[in-house]
Amino acid sequence: MNHPPSTIGAGRRRPRVRTLAVVLAVAPLCLGAVACGGDDADESAAPASTGATAPGATEGAPAGDVDAFCQAEVAVEGAISAEDDDAIGTAIEALVAAAPDDIAPTVETVIAEFEASGGESPEFEAAYGEMLEYMKANCGFTDLTLTATEYAFDGIPEEVPEGPVILTLENNGAEVHEVAVMRVNDGVDETAEQLLGLPEEEAMAKATFAGAAFAFPGSSSYGVADLTAGRYIAVCFLPIGATPELMSQMEGPDSSLPAGAGPPHFTAGMVNEFEVA
Repeated sequence: MNHPPSTIGAGRRRPRVRTLAVVLAVAPLCLGAVACGGDDADESAAPASTGATAPGATEGAPAGDVDAFCQAEVAVEGAISAEDDDAIGTAIEALVAAAPDDIAPTVETVIAEFEASGGESPEFEAAYGEMLEYMKANCGFTDLTLTATEYAFDGIPEEVPEGPVILTLENNGAEVHEVAVMRVNDGVDETAEQLLGLPEEEAMAKATFAGAAFAFPGSSSYGVADLTAGRYIAVCFLPIGATPELMSQMEGPDSSLPAGAGPPHFTAGMVNEFEVA
């Protein structure tokens, strides 16, 4: 399947859409193992802020207000995930207006570098990482730091507090990894493995994208998500053999997987379930 859109910092060298949005799609990655070309059909959480923030909710907040800045960034991420162009613009304006003096230049760099490079420049990566580290230190959001290797996540706890989460993916493996966080829709009883084995359309009717991060070997990346109570899946959709070289071959209009790409990482066990409460 084509992945849902990720947050503004979830990846380099990925196809992009919309201002400050990165698409998780590296066609033809999908939920169903057969359609993907398969052979067969942790303690890092800290107390989080409470309450969801609608896009633009911080409009009119005084400049330099840390809480307003933190909530505005969550609003940007939510507007991007919803693919709401009007809300994205409003939320970005609120983010810039609320940025405290000590992080405002970094925020401006994040926006300018994404518009200039699509999020692929070292300057963008450095600035986005600096902004998220600032948020970790000042926002009071849940800090969910995961480690990726071949083929497992480490650091996913059984339960995460409801509210905004700063997701950090540290890639200690030899392949490129991502973590896509999906909320299982209310009333859905299938396990993660059962959902991932369903045809794409059926599976995506049972789960909703929440957030993501994407990291090359030896690097870390960030994402932000506002998690509501429920059951969640953390999953890597990238194919076995996803070296940086293979990832570069997967860009562009060709929808076929290049030689050397295997079934998705989740088919080798790179999938976890957790609760948000």
